[in-house]
Amino acid sequence: MKKVIGITIILVFAVLVLAYLYFSNLNGQNRNNDRLLAEIPADASVIFQYQNDKSLYEIFKDYTVFDTILGSDKKAELSWLKKLMLSSREIARLMEGQQVFISFHPAKGDSVHFLWSSQLKKNSDLADLQAALSKLSGISISLQSLSGKEMIKISFSELRGPFYIYMDEGIIRAGFSAELLSRAVEKQSPKISSTFVKEINLGLNKDDYTLAHLFINFEKGAFLKPFFRRKLRDNLELFESLSAYTSLDFNYKTDVMMFSGISKISADESEYIPIYLNQKPVKNTIKQVMPYNTASSITYGISDYQIFKRDLDQVLEARNELDTLKKQISTIGSETGVNTDRDLIGLWAKELSTLHLSTSEDLAIIKVTDGSKLQFLLDPMSSFYSPSLRKLNYSNLFYFYFGDPLKRYNKPFFTITDNLLILSNSASTIQRFLNDYNSDRFLDKTEAFDVFDQLIADQSNVSFVLHLKNAQFLLKNSLKSNYAQVFSSNSYGIKDFYALSFQLTSNGEYFFTNFYTGYKNKLPATELDLFVDSMVSN
Repeated sequence: MKKVIGITIILVFAVLVLAYLYFSNLNGQNRNNDRLLAEIPADASVIFQYQNDKSLYEIFKDYTVFDTILGSDKKAELSWLKKLMLSSREIARLMEGQQVFISFHPAKGDSVHFLWSSQLKKNSDLADLQAALSKLSGISISLQSLSGKEMIKISFSELRGPFYIYMDEGIIRAGFSAELLSRAVEKQSPKISSTFVKEINLGLNKDDYTLAHLFINFEKGAFLKPFFRRKLRDNLELFESLSAYTSLDFNYKTDVMMFSGISKISADESEYIPIYLNQKPVKNTIKQVMPYNTASSITYGISDYQIFKRDLDQVLEARNELDTLKKQISTIGSETGVNTDRDLIGLWAKELSTLHLSTSEDLAIIKVTDGSKLQFLLDPMSSFYSPSLRKLNYSNLFYFYFGDPLKRYNKPFFTITDNLLILSNSASTIQRFLNDYNSDRFLDKTEAFDVFDQLIADQSNVSFVLHLKNAQFLLKNSLKSNYAQVFSSNSYGIKDFYALSFQLTSNGEYFFTNFYTGYKNKLPATELDLFVDSMVSN
């Protein structure tokens, strides 16, 4: 018995020691990353991380998706940087196996700079690095002052501009912008938040076997704002209002770009998206009836409407809107005799979508359980417009019951067909939808959509899809000029993408998140014919 007890004590002690060593290693790694990450300038909303390993570069050798997105100039810069890190044994020994962080920063002139940051395997000074670089052929090296300290300036005939390297206490930073590097070095310059640093460390500790990670700080549209000429509009408003930290793992597939992970949403009581954390994932069926010229869509899944309405009321109350909206609902009841809380709520099904079309038109689709009964209840609240269309006479009805996605539809035109409630501020938009609906002119009838849809999760709570072919004209008019040119430049392959998807699926405490871009799915002739027909008919 004593022997058994002795063995048990030894095993318990061994487990405790291993646990201590494991978590000590994590904490040490976090502390090292803390300083590296904490010096990244504040305008970095996107940070990409990977291991500096020769075998990893071999895996990515034939992966062209990043090249397509970055364009030929940035591709050349990153390719040169990769060769630089592998061309010298001395440099390779310093960098082999280290975590590399590439942060992306909006720059003057509507361009993007990247800052390359990493730790060194052993302490080394600038002179050691300069000596190693001097052995390489074809490059010119000089020293330049940066915030009172020296950095290395590298000139190379194949590059459009010089490359700068700065080293300090075991951390190396580099990039093609001296101004960006200076902001990283200067202590007083604003840096990314400690919360963002914490979320990055948590994401890195979660999975040591992932090829690469992508970290995004949405922070009220900060992710996309720098690229657009004006406030985000239409379905892109989702990213204007979203306040979240997203940590994604890279899933390798040669012909697509796929990331999956989690998004942690702000606990702000006035924000809309967090209320979907209390919902279960819902199967997306509305995608089957989206018009062929849909440029973007957001589909919301509501598994339990009673819980949804309770949470929505709390959001509206936090915005000081609930009392006003309730008075409006009371007015509807007194003037029409319809008790909307009693009669309408039971008719809402589990899906809602907002659509933005290539023609700049907007509409919303709400699935209902009994279209005929809903028509009967909405008739006293609305006015006749045409045999198939009516116009709501009271404002904010749908905003009160569904929140932000329907706020723009104050007194909309509407129609009901096959248990689908269609809303728009334009009667002609609904009529065109009905024409497409009755003619089966849907996105899901095309081969390109089927290929893209196969890799999208079938169930979610918030699902954003941008169809790049249909959205191309709209994006060109919304993006800043240099970014808009990407869609027609031969230096980029954006035109080869079919669509991209961003999905949030509730896990109660956070959202499982999937980001997916279909690559090189050519537009079938049948879809082109549909597009031409629509232009002619309009």
